[in-house]
Amino acid sequence: MIVRPELEGVKMRSKSYLANSKGMTLIEILVGMVIFAIGVLALTRVMFGAMRANTKSKHVVVATNLAHQRMEQILGSMRYSDITNANFPTEDYGTVAGGDPDYANYRRSVAIADSLDALGSSVMKEVIVRVEWREKGVDRNVELRSSISRFKDVKL
Repeated sequence: MIVRPELEGVKMRSKSYLANSKGMTLIEILVGMVIFAIGVLALTRVMFGAMRANTKSKHVVVATNLAHQRMEQILGSMRYSDITNANFPTEDYGTVAGGDPDYANYRRSVAIADSLDALGSSVMKEVIVRVEWREKGVDRNVELRSSISRFKDVKL
């Protein structure tokens, strides 16, 4: 055993504090339980916050998919002259996607505006697809916008 010179002659205690203790006091147990409870409460708050964020993002994803689906219908299946508000009526709550119960909390509308040239002919249409839903008393929405040229029908 190597002994440092400055500690020569100093007696060391052979028993530690913990070796002398006979157990934990009631106060120590209560303090430990309070610290544990505070940690559990903090984790619970984090979990509930994550669950709320998950629900909110689910609504945004569903609404975006519904808007994208309608925009694809508009852009892909119609002639330029058929792209009108009358051909894409508003689907109210409970009627989106043919009344599918998964979409009962959503409302989908389409707004189509013509841009006219100097002669009054439509040369471009701006299409806005809007999907709305209500979340905890607050109205939320997603909008997709696109422009369609009348030259869409021209085959080269």
